[in-house]
Amino acid sequence: MNEDYHMETIPYGSGEISLRIPKKNYLGTLVPTYQPGSKDETGEIIRALKHPIGTPTLAEMVRQKRGRKTVVVVNDGSRPTVTDKLLPPLMQELETIGISDEDVLILIATGTHRDVRADEFENLLGKEIAERYCVLNHHCQDIENMVDLGKTSQGVPVNINRLFCEADLKILTGSIHPHQAAGFSGGRKSILPGLASLETLKFHHSYRFRSPDPAMGWIDGNPFHLAALEAARMAGPDFILNLVQNQKKQITRAVAGDLEDAWLVGVEASREIFETEIPGRAEIVVVIPGGHPRDSNLYQSQKSMASAEMVVKQGGTIILPVACPDGVGSDLFYEWMASASCPEDVIERFIREGYNIGTSKAWLYSRCLTKAQLIVVSDCLDETTLAHMFTQKARDLDEALTMAFDKQGKNAKILVLKNAVDMIPTEK
Repeated sequence: MNEDYHMETIPYGSGEISLRIPKKNYLGTLVPTYQPGSKDETGEIIRALKHPIGTPTLAEMVRQKRGRKTVVVVNDGSRPTVTDKLLPPLMQELETIGISDEDVLILIATGTHRDVRADEFENLLGKEIAERYCVLNHHCQDIENMVDLGKTSQGVPVNINRLFCEADLKILTGSIHPHQAAGFSGGRKSILPGLASLETLKFHHSYRFRSPDPAMGWIDGNPFHLAALEAARMAGPDFILNLVQNQKKQITRAVAGDLEDAWLVGVEASREIFETEIPGRAEIVVVIPGGHPRDSNLYQSQKSMASAEMVVKQGGTIILPVACPDGVGSDLFYEWMASASCPEDVIERFIREGYNIGTSKAWLYSRCLTKAQLIVVSDCLDETTLAHMFTQKARDLDEALTMAFDKQGKNAKILVLKNAVDMIPTEK
C-alpha cells in the first residue's frame, strides 16, 4: 500500500524515475535551500561592477594603467556558470570606459579539459559576444606559452598562461558553488586550475594538498584552497566578477572586486543556499546528482558521492541512481579501479604516483568505498564493469533498497540527498 511508503520522483538522465521508501525507514530528504533568481539579473551584475569589494572600479583601474590590453577569463562548458548572461554587462562596462574590442581577449579556462570548439562559442558566450571578440582556449600542456612565476610557499611551481600574465587588465569570471576539494569554486580557481600548466596541476592536485575527507564548504585551513589562492595572487589578477546561482541557473547574487575579498562575500551567499542541516547520519543514503548532465557518466556522477560520504554511517550503503549514457567517462579512471585488488590499493597508488587526468577521480571514488558499500542503478553501466570498480549493480531502485536492507538490516534508516553535487551537509 502506498500509504505505507514515502514516494519521491527523482531526476534520472533527461527524465525521471520513482523512489519508494518504507515510512518506518525514511529519515528525510535533503535539498539545498534554493533561492529565487534576481528579478533583474543584468541589473544585479551592473550593481556588483559599480560597487566592487576591495578594489577600485574598473574605470578607476583603467585610468591608472599604462596599457589597455585586457584578458577576460571565462569557464568552459563543463561548469554551470551562465557566462552568456555575465559577459554582456561586463563588456558594456569595458566599452564605456574606453577599452576597444580589439584590446579584449576572452580566454577560456579549460584546465585539463578539452578545448571548447568554435561551434560551441555561441552557446557558451552568447552570439554577439562570440562574433565580436577574439576567443581562445587555454592549453595546459603548451609549456611554451606559460610564464614561470616561481613557487608558492608550499613549493607549488606556478606556471600560468602567458596571454593572461602579460595583459594590462586581468579579469576573472565564474560562479561560486560547493567543491569537493577546494571548498567552493570561483575566484582563484579560474587561474589554478583554469590557466595553469599540467606540471602545476599535478603538483597542486596531489595527495599532499588533499583532505582525507570531502572538503565541501571547507576553506579555513584548507591546503588545496590556500595553495590555489597563493598561486593565483602571484599571477596578478586585477578584478573578479563571480555569480551565485540557483538550480535553474538563475543569478541570486553577483560579487565583483578583489580576488579574495569579493569571493568571500560570494561564498557566504553561496552557503545560504547550499548548506543543509541533516537530521542525523543514516545507514543507507540515496544520492541524486541531479539528472543530465550531472549523471552523463560515472566520472561526473562521482561528485555527488562526496555529499553522501558526509552523511552515511561508517560501513553503510550508498545508492546512486545515474543514467550514465556515456559510460564510465574516463579510461584512466576505470583502468586504475580495475587493476586494483581493493579500493585501498587505489588510494595508496594515488599517494605514491600522484595526480593525472582521471587518477584523482579514482582516488575520490575509492575513498568513498572505504566508508560505504556502493550500489549503482543504471541502464547503461553493466554489472561486469561495475564489479571491476568494487561496485554492485541493481536493475532498479526497489532492487537496490532490497540489497541495502540485506546488508544494513530491515530497520536501517534512509536519507535521500537531492541535487547532491550542490549540497554541503552540516550536523547540528
